[in-house]
Amino acid sequence: MLETYFAAPKTLERLRAGPSGPYVDGFAASLKRDGYRAATAVRYLRAAAHLGHFLQGRGGTLANIDLSAFFQHLRTCRCPRSKGGRRNHHTSFGAKRYRDYLVQIGVCRFGVKPEIRSADPALVVDFRRWLQKHRGAAEPTVRQYSRGAT
Repeated sequence: MLETYFAAPKTLERLRAGPSGPYVDGFAASLKRDGYRAATAVRYLRAAAHLGHFLQGRGGTLANIDLSAFFQHLRTCRCPRSKGGRRNHHTSFGAKRYRDYLVQIGVCRFGVKPEIRSADPALVVDFRRWLQKHRGAAEPTVRQYSRGAT
């Protein structure tokens, strides 16, 4: 399926190497099925490969993807496989979309958030849960929005 987006054999080989390799064709098919434009799909596929190589370098696996560590890495990334560290919002969105795809096919477990305990009103606690579950908000975002809600 990658051939839909890439023609160069060297690029195809690079994208199929590493931990992401076995799943990248299925990810490409899901992007096509979901109606992503070719330019966006190309960026997301590169982000998926980058995430796989990052995990491999850290001794991690696709079963437990820590996107916060990957996002931290992106701030100073100079990985040669990812075009010398060039990155933009597509890298982050692509990594999230790839993780969601892996969760959907049963390769990755989505991290369970610890139960929220606080002295805040029940409405605010429910709002926090909603932000995490339905909006995918990270803990700093939840804290920031909860201050105003309180």
